[in-house]
Amino acid sequence: MRTVLIVLGILLAAAASATTYKWVDRNGVTHYSDRPEPGAQVVDLQPAQSFEAAAPSTPGARATVRAPQATAAVQYDKLDLWKPSNGEVFVNTGNTVPVRLRLEPELQEDHAIWLYLDGKRVDGQPDNAESFELTDVVRGTHTVSAVVTDLSGKPVISSQTVTFHLRQASLLQPNRAPRPTPH
Repeated sequence: MRTVLIVLGILLAAAASATTYKWVDRNGVTHYSDRPEPGAQVVDLQPAQSFEAAAPSTPGARATVRAPQATAAVQYDKLDLWKPSNGEVFVNTGNTVPVRLRLEPELQEDHAIWLYLDGKRVDGQPDNAESFELTDVVRGTHTVSAVVTDLSGKPVISSQTVTFHLRQASLLQPNRAPRPTPH
């Protein structure tokens, strides 16, 4: 097995150092090849960039690795609104609507959650919570959605849009006593 790896390494090194030729055919198409063609020019390819890690200075010492300035892009698996459910009706809640989210994996430090009520961003909500209270919601039908954004405000993941209804008694149409249901 070791011999196969050594031979493979030698072949790859030879292929990397092979001469490359460039030519343009009669249709104006540019071609590159390792075989010369009539009128081909030799292309000077720069070697691939490489990096060698420094060994620890003393035996048994561990190398110190510094965190990069920008965090790696996080891939969220899920951002779901589970409260309110689609089509849910809230009756006489005092103009507040609870909103609950599920985010997997958990929210990263440099990301924020924003709620959108009827397509407009809700101000004053905590940036890093999965439980919100929408306040001063007027009666009627509304939509809510959530978006996780990075530091620059670029969306990372968006939830589904949920439609809910807020019903409130009014002086013109007060609540009526519930009617008994026939058995």
